Amino acid sequence: MSTNQERRAEARQRLREQMEAQARREKQLKIVAASVVVAVLLGIVGVVAWINYDRKRAEEYAANWLTCEYPADTETPQPLDPAEFEDQGDEVVAEVEEFNAQVETVNENRREAEPPSGDQARRGTAELTITTDRGQIPLTLDRSGAPCNVASFVHLAEQRYFDDTECHRLTVAEETTGPEEVPGLSVLQCGDPTGTGLSGPGYSVVDEPPAPDTLELAADGSGAAIYPRGTVAMAKSQAPDSAGSQFFLVYEDSALPPEYTVMGTVGEPGLEVLDDIAETGVKSDDPTDRDNQVPRRPVTIESVVVDAQSGLPDR
Repeated sequence: MSTNQERRAEARQRLREQMEAQARREKQLKIVAASVVVAVLLGIVGVVAWINYDRKRAEEYAANWLTCEYPADTETPQPLDPAEFEDQGDEVVAEVEEFNAQVETVNENRREAEPPSGDQARRGTAELTITTDRGQIPLTLDRSGAPCNVASFVHLAEQRYFDDTECHRLTVAEETTGPEEVPGLSVLQCGDPTGTGLSGPGYSVVDEPPAPDTLELAADGSGAAIYPRGTVAMAKSQAPDSAGSQFFLVYEDSALPPEYTVMGTVGEPGLEVLDDIAETGVKSDDPTDRDNQVPRRPVTIESVVVDAQSGLPDR
C-alpha cells in the first residue's frame, strides 16, 4: 500500500475512533442526565411524601393536643375605707368591715400554684376522689369537653392544692312545684383555700362553656341552661375567662347561664354525701348576713386524689 493510502487509512481509523468515542460520551451523558432526572424526581417525590407525612402528623397532633393559656392572675382584693361609707348607714359600714376581714384572710391564707405546662390532651378521662369530713365524693372528669380546665384541676389535685380546705358556699334552692318552673341553684362550692370565695391559684383558666344542645334550656325562655344533678363545673366571676381553682358540685338540677365550664360528673356515692350536706343546710339565707350561704356544718376537704387517668392520646 502506498504511503498516501496508508495515511488515508490511518486518518479514517482515527475518525472512526473519534466518532466511537464521541458516541460513547454522548451515551454516558444521556445516562448521567437520565440518572439526574430520576434522582431529582425521586427527591421531589421524597420531599412531597415528607411534607405530606409531616402535615399528617401535625394534623393528628392538633386533633389530640391543645395549647392552653393560663394567664397570671395575682391581683388580690384591696380593703375599703369604712369612713367613705358612713353616710350609707351602719349596715353598709358593717358589710365593708366584713369585706376587709375577708381581704385580710385572703392575704394570710392564699395559696398559689404554677399552672400546667406543655400542651394538654383533648381526650381522656380522670378519676378523682374528694375525701371530706362528711364522706368521699368520687368524680369522673372528661377532657373532651373542657381540656384546659380538666388539665388544670388534675394538676392542682396532684399538687395537693385542695387539701385541708373548706367548701365555703352552699346554696339551697326552694322546691319547684311544676314542670314549667325553673329550678333554683343547688350547689356546693369549693376550691378556695382561703375559704372566702375571693381567691384562686394565681392564674386563670379560659372558659370552655358547654357545647350547644348538650344542656337542656330552662322552660322560661330566659336562655338559662339546666345543669343537671351530678354535674362538676368550674366557678367563675361575671368576667370572661375568670375561673381558677374554685368549682361547684350540683346536687339538684340548677338553672344557670350556659357559660360555666362542665368538667364531669359526681359518682352516686358522692351524691349521697352531697344530699347529706344539703340536708344540714346553711347558717343563713339572708343576702345581707355575713353567714349567708355558709354551710351550717363546715365541710372540709381533707384531700383530692387522682386515682387514675385513661384514654389519653399518645404523643
